[in-house]
Amino acid sequence: MLDRTDERGVLWEAMVAIAATGPFTAEAAYTVHDGLARRCPPRQVAAPVIARPGSPVLRWPAADPSRGTPADVAAADVAAADRLDRRIDALDGHSRHLDEPGVPWARAIALRYRDHCLGYLVVRSLTMPSAEESALTDLLAQQTGIALARLTGYRAQPARVESEGMAGTGELPESGNVRGAADGPPTPALTATVSALASRLAVQDALSRAAVSGGGEQGILHALHDHTGFTALTEDRFGNTRARAGPRRGESRTVPGSRPYPQPGARRRTALMDGALRRPGTVRDRDRLIVPIQMAGDLLGVVALVDPDRRATETDTAALEQAALVLAPQLAHEYRLAELEPRLRSALVDRLISGGTTDDVFTQAAALGHDLHRPHRVAALEWPGTAATAVVGEAVVRVAGRLRREVLVGSRGATTVALVTDEDRRDPGSELHRALSDELGTGAGTIGVGGRCDVFTDLPHSYDEAVRALTIRRRSQDPYGSTGFEELGLCRMMGAGDGQREADRFVREWLGRLLDYDARHHTELVTTLSRYLESGGSYDTTSRTLLVHRSTVRYRLQRIGEITGHDLSDVGTRLNLHVATRIRNVLDVPH
Repeated sequence: MLDRTDERGVLWEAMVAIAATGPFTAEAAYTVHDGLARRCPPRQVAAPVIARPGSPVLRWPAADPSRGTPADVAAADVAAADRLDRRIDALDGHSRHLDEPGVPWARAIALRYRDHCLGYLVVRSLTMPSAEESALTDLLAQQTGIALARLTGYRAQPARVESEGMAGTGELPESGNVRGAADGPPTPALTATVSALASRLAVQDALSRAAVSGGGEQGILHALHDHTGFTALTEDRFGNTRARAGPRRGESRTVPGSRPYPQPGARRRTALMDGALRRPGTVRDRDRLIVPIQMAGDLLGVVALVDPDRRATETDTAALEQAALVLAPQLAHEYRLAELEPRLRSALVDRLISGGTTDDVFTQAAALGHDLHRPHRVAALEWPGTAATAVVGEAVVRVAGRLRREVLVGSRGATTVALVTDEDRRDPGSELHRALSDELGTGAGTIGVGGRCDVFTDLPHSYDEAVRALTIRRRSQDPYGSTGFEELGLCRMMGAGDGQREADRFVREWLGRLLDYDARHHTELVTTLSRYLESGGSYDTTSRTLLVHRSTVRYRLQRIGEITGHDLSDVGTRLNLHVATRIRNVLDVPH
């Protein structure tokens, strides 16, 4: 575009280039003079188009027999062009969507330089473009606006950088009038303006190259610092530093995520961001110049230049604004990845504990940085006092990192599910429970741990065991803590569903009368029976355990036989009562 000698050439090049930025076709171009939009005549010989694979190629309307005679087609095209001309002429100098029947996406893109509109591109697409593709069209429109300004001799208005308190403004140097004397040699103002435009284009080129070089956010900031000489940094929407390039002004303790400069309070920062979003361009905040980074109307953060001496020029602020545009797709992509990765991990965990997986899970896990070839255990966690399972899942990831244990975290309903690498620790859940209690601020949580899995196909079985251990621990007399499936012994046959209901019925059948008697008379006959059976039927051991006389034990056992109707001398009866007391000691059996 900079090689062209008139506005038509610039617009022709922009129309050709638009196809390379996404699934677009440029239909028309307009220049704006004295507030009036005028259509640029089409190029007689279309230049070759470099388009993305699958993108529509720029084509001028051709005769279509299905539309009628050539005269009908020509009349319809003239009418359509006239309607479009009127719509463009009625625009207010900003980009606007055009609602067209049968066209899912059409937009008039304003070609602006500073605060003035110098033209429009009318662009259509058969599909809805992505946010990144829309951002690229904005970059192209900005470069086209600069090229048009260079040719039309547009004299920029003094740029204003607004102060933090909105009291007073600071003016940046003007670029000067690019018009020289008629048919005369270039004026000093023209030379200075061409130099400034060349500098801006060099910055744009450097930022664009940094964006595609793989250096990411840090690389873009280095390019901005190299071309302006000022320390450049980015912050998230809450004011936390993300990345920076340039000297730290003696603040060696600063690390990403910290706050190296005095930060405004919540109200003041909100007001600052609102003001910056309402007034496009650069805003001064104390010793910094800042520009919001936005994508599709969402505030992603800010990019800033540290300028305590107020030495920044218009070229520097233009570079800062260009950096904000280049950073927008980068930050939007990072935020989407941050949102997507937990979902991918949860989906993989769900596949693994559901069964029916294939060997492709190894590749998926490796892409998420997890090695499925190692032995694992499944842990099921519930923290009722926590707002959401996502909070528990995030806490599990943090504490696992501190404990140097690798985990994959997902969820099933209100239960958090973690696949934990097994390192042959005797008590894998207790350490995790203690760390999570500290992290979440409450120990009112329960963890059930399943058996060890040497191959991933055993994970569904380990998950069932973990859920059973979790259920039994939550129903126990001490519901908070960690229980491994191996610790359950006889109770591992219980758990949820029919097994749990059968266990309750079995306890009620053999101990129901005794439990009711203890509840009414505040006695401890069930405890006496349990200690007696655990001791193998020894009166002496039972009396020592209960701290009562031997004759008291004998009397209580006699009363137990009378109340229940069971013969304690029968071997089968003693076995059933022993099992029932074991289950009752683990579970809080409903009365």
